[in-house]
Amino acid sequence: MSQYDLGEALDPTKIFDRLVVAGEDWSDKEAAASLLEETRKSLLARLTLQFSATCKSHAAAEDSARCTDEYGEHVASMIGARRDANKARVKYDAAKIYIDMMRSMNANRRVEMERLGYAP
Repeated sequence: MSQYDLGEALDPTKIFDRLVVAGEDWSDKEAAASLLEETRKSLLARLTLQFSATCKSHAAAEDSARCTDEYGEHVASMIGARRDANKARVKYDAAKIYIDMMRSMNANRRVEMERLGYAP
């Protein structure tokens, strides 16, 4: 709970808002990673076509396409975007776990109060 103030941690509205922000961040980053992954084959096909006139085979043209800076940069961007999406997912999942832990703590507190004779 290092990044949360205890008073803030007990405010359901702020907890909900943090969860929504984390979920939207993950969604945006997932979409960016998916877009790059989906366009990888199109880029490779376009680059392969550019090399097809000068290469003896389709395999050679594809190898040449994979060696271009453009393709390398695309793959690097794709990997970076996937990493960012994964990190955002971890933050979202951690926020959900935090909510579950707070729910459990509150339930335990209610049981303790009942055992001590304090009725709600």
